[in-house]
Amino acid sequence: MSQPADHIEGGRYVKTIEYNVITRGVTEESGRYNLEHKSILDRIFFGTKNSFVEFVFEDSPEGSNEATAFRIIKNPQDDSYKLEAMRLQNLHEVYKIRNELLEKTTSIIVPFWLSTAISQETVDQIKEHNKQAEIFKYRDDLYKPYRPKPKTFRLSKEFAEKLHGKTAILIDNFKAEGIPSDIFDGYNVTFRCVVEDELWTLSIQCPQRKALQLSDLFRQIIADGFDNKIDESKYLKLLDEINL
Repeated sequence: MSQPADHIEGGRYVKTIEYNVITRGVTEESGRYNLEHKSILDRIFFGTKNSFVEFVFEDSPEGSNEATAFRIIKNPQDDSYKLEAMRLQNLHEVYKIRNELLEKTTSIIVPFWLSTAISQETVDQIKEHNKQAEIFKYRDDLYKPYRPKPKTFRLSKEFAEKLHGKTAILIDNFKAEGIPSDIFDGYNVTFRCVVEDELWTLSIQCPQRKALQLSDLFRQIIADGFDNKIDESKYLKLLDEINL
């Protein structure tokens, strides 16, 4: 049976499911994580690795002018979990940094019709730029200087895995309907999690319904983290109330 839509004539959204690791190594750590669809802001917060769960809230310039995020890191050695909550409070400065980093990490694509009209010297320069951009994209030292110091907390396995499960269900079942609205400001949220060998991501401008409920809970977790008031029992109850 068709499921009711979670996003009706709302803001733009992008949902991707792709490989988590894109180069082969002896272990996952020796491979290269897939950052193809991760923004500069994602890389500032999370570096060049993909975590068990990631969440980003990016407010509009007309709003609080801040971005907040958390990630849950799973340690497979002892099956433990920790949460890192982060906050960037001046997005205007972040946007300046983002533009500088975009220049270094974005490849130049030349349409076929133009490729025969430019000189070989220019072609060689573009190839070299693209080669360096691909290298820079995966260099964490480019993003680390702008990364806020995280607030770190140990999590129970029950809570970490339930939060991961709810995130995966939201992304998997997310369905939009109608024609998107022209929203020129508003805030954006990104839900992301690793599911087996895949990386699942859902980014939404001005989320609605279930996505809004989960976003509000995740933002509460971040706020509580900065107040040193993490309460897993409260979050578990709220997660149960979100019927995904």
